[in-house]
Amino acid sequence: MTLWILFIAERSKITVLAIRDKKKKPLFVGEVVLRNTSGGPRPHKFKVKTDKGEELHPPSEITDLLRKANRIMIAKDGDQEQTSDLVAMLQGFQLSADVVNVCRFCVLKDMFNFLNRRSIKYHREKICEDCAREELYRVLASSQTFYSDEACERLESILLKTRDLDRTLLMLSPEDLDHELTRFDSIAASKEISGTRIKELPIRRKFKDLLLKKSDTLLPVQSLSVESGLLKGQNQLVTSVTATGKTLIGELAGVENILRNKGKLLYLVPLVALANQKYDQFTKRYSNLGIQTSIRVGSARIKASKNDKSKRTLDSDIIIGTYEGIDYILRTGGADMLGQVGTIVVDEVHTIEDEERGHRLDGVIGRLKYVAPSAQFIYLSATVAKPQLMAKQLGAKLIEYEYRPVPIERHLVLCPEHSKIKIMTRLVRDEFNKVSSKGHKGQTIVFTNSRRNCHRIAEALPMYAAPYHAGLTSEERKKVEVSFGKGKLPVVVTTAALAAGVDFPASQVIFESLAMGIEWLNMQEFLQMLGRAGRPDYHDRGEVVLLAVPNKKYTSNQGDTEDAVAIKLLKGEMQHIGVDYGEEEKTEEILATAAVTHSVKDLKRIHANMLADYSVDFLIKRLERSKFLHRKGDSIKLTRFGKIASGHFLSVSKAFLIRDAVMMEQSPLTTVSNLEFFDSVYFKYAARISAALNINLPSRVFQGASLDILFEGENMQKLDISLRDQVFEFASDFLTCSCKDSPYCGCAEHKFSEKIISIRAEGYDPVGIVRKLENLYGVTAYPGDVLGYLDNVVRNLEAVEMIARAYSKKDIASEARRLRKQVEG
Repeated sequence: MTLWILFIAERSKITVLAIRDKKKKPLFVGEVVLRNTSGGPRPHKFKVKTDKGEELHPPSEITDLLRKANRIMIAKDGDQEQTSDLVAMLQGFQLSADVVNVCRFCVLKDMFNFLNRRSIKYHREKICEDCAREELYRVLASSQTFYSDEACERLESILLKTRDLDRTLLMLSPEDLDHELTRFDSIAASKEISGTRIKELPIRRKFKDLLLKKSDTLLPVQSLSVESGLLKGQNQLVTSVTATGKTLIGELAGVENILRNKGKLLYLVPLVALANQKYDQFTKRYSNLGIQTSIRVGSARIKASKNDKSKRTLDSDIIIGTYEGIDYILRTGGADMLGQVGTIVVDEVHTIEDEERGHRLDGVIGRLKYVAPSAQFIYLSATVAKPQLMAKQLGAKLIEYEYRPVPIERHLVLCPEHSKIKIMTRLVRDEFNKVSSKGHKGQTIVFTNSRRNCHRIAEALPMYAAPYHAGLTSEERKKVEVSFGKGKLPVVVTTAALAAGVDFPASQVIFESLAMGIEWLNMQEFLQMLGRAGRPDYHDRGEVVLLAVPNKKYTSNQGDTEDAVAIKLLKGEMQHIGVDYGEEEKTEEILATAAVTHSVKDLKRIHANMLADYSVDFLIKRLERSKFLHRKGDSIKLTRFGKIASGHFLSVSKAFLIRDAVMMEQSPLTTVSNLEFFDSVYFKYAARISAALNINLPSRVFQGASLDILFEGENMQKLDISLRDQVFEFASDFLTCSCKDSPYCGCAEHKFSEKIISIRAEGYDPVGIVRKLENLYGVTAYPGDVLGYLDNVVRNLEAVEMIARAYSKKDIASEARRLRKQVEG
């Protein structure tokens, strides 16, 4: 056994610790009192601490222990007088002691630990690692905020990295940001692959000259693609992070195939906003080559803007379209109108795993392979969990490039909700004051979880900031895109839903929220969003900042809190979701495919090329029983009812709802407003109402208990007269049903939807509709949402009209046609 004796000299006492085998917990803790004798200072009293108090021991015991000890130590920086007496006492026994640094916090807990260069700074002294950890967790536990286990572990890692507890604890008050401590990790840029020289590419001279105006060489992923047969017709799945140049790969193949007379380019994207942006870019870029570009984004028949001069014909060389926009052409028998197709580019192909839209992308790819069998397919994505598997399923060669063109730093800031605006203000200002080596100012994208938050944050930031989301008009979105592109707009605040694709050349991305709506972001969504930070043509590096609120949840049944989600996202890897759909979605795709072939054999071949598994014979039998199609041997043909369902993207259940409504001679207005509610409506004066009622009223009119709160007890009487009149008007128009579950029965949403359609029928455009709703009821909406809803109404009214004619309900058909024309404008 190794025995050490440690003395800690204080003004009022000398503490002694007997340490066995270097253990932190001593054999005992005692106290020695010295007295001066003729031979010098000697032990006078010796007390040992016990569970019951203190026991008095003979002074000779401490003398015996000192003679047996392998090492005697005196703690540094003790009381000088007491230390001098200890040294003199030991000299009198012909013993010596080492002066050592020990942790004061350990001593206070009757424990022992040395201090060294690895010890941790705290309040102008050093303490041991264990005590620093304990003090960190004590402060976390005593704070008014609950930190997740993941957040606590993160703070502990910062403590061990910095060896500074004071600095670590400043992370709990993040308004004075410590850039070094918030940094979670850094991802270095890589330029391992030298770019192919553009002048050496085997492409048409005029195309080559156009490309040379921007660069002499291709980016690495572009070079890999070319080397792997891009210009020789090879189908490819290109996976690489944002801003590595994937779009040009599709353009290289598509434009060169056009110039070689191999057929036109179809460029498919998931969002209307992205389609509009690509349309503008391609029109400007390739018109000088004599190449015409057009756009197809669904039915898009609402005449809302006189300034929209977009070309929409199918005889263009390049057709930019949303997935549904291109699929609509196929579903309505327009495949032949496409003419010869040489190249099909599918951007954001990971959408194929999306729960809601995946089946339609899977379907349109399968149908395009059938109607354009000789076309070259280029699939693009920044986030595919299992790229080798997807490439095999799509029948494409994988081009995988895992490196970033510019370095990126990822930062985590744990902060209370009320600090976010102040933190974002500093981050945006600091970034906008920087200028890259390419001469571009730093600009920021702030991602939040709702459209209302886009506006709230943009208004709260004390600089030029703009909201951007699908609820805005195309003119409003375009204005923001142009301003940001010119470097005049320091920050744009957008929703996670627009993370995919829309080109904002930002150097910094801030996550104000880690949710999309009320659901936490998944890994694919997170990577899509952070990938917007740092563009090689603009910036030298990218910054990503997560503002995570400890203990924050959006719903009570969410297991994780936002701080835990943040760390899991930063540490996580993409999960392969797989492709599978419900029977309803599969029957819709079978119907859509039956619009492009009359052969069961071909239909099976088309669906065999899709990623989901289809029981084709079973689904055909179901559709045949429901009178959507006829089958005779290998021949298959849609009925009139089936053609209507396919061309209008109707599920089987929705088609039945329309047919039943028609047979009951229900008014078309009632039918279409029952098919789809317009519920994206907000209290315009939610803040005033909340202040008057002293409650936090949800801003969405049809969300949760909003209406119950408003009409509870004497609440109405607390509102000023103008607000009260508008609320009463809303109630009298939409809350007059006698349903037991009112206002949760759906009647209010149905009546409100009818009102939207009726106002449009009076000749109001989406902006005018919103203004009228504000004046009448004190509620508001986004014009883009109104436009999208009315576009669906037109499609549904056309379906009602056609189904009514199919079943000889001429009056219903005429009424539906009249209303459709009014809604179209």
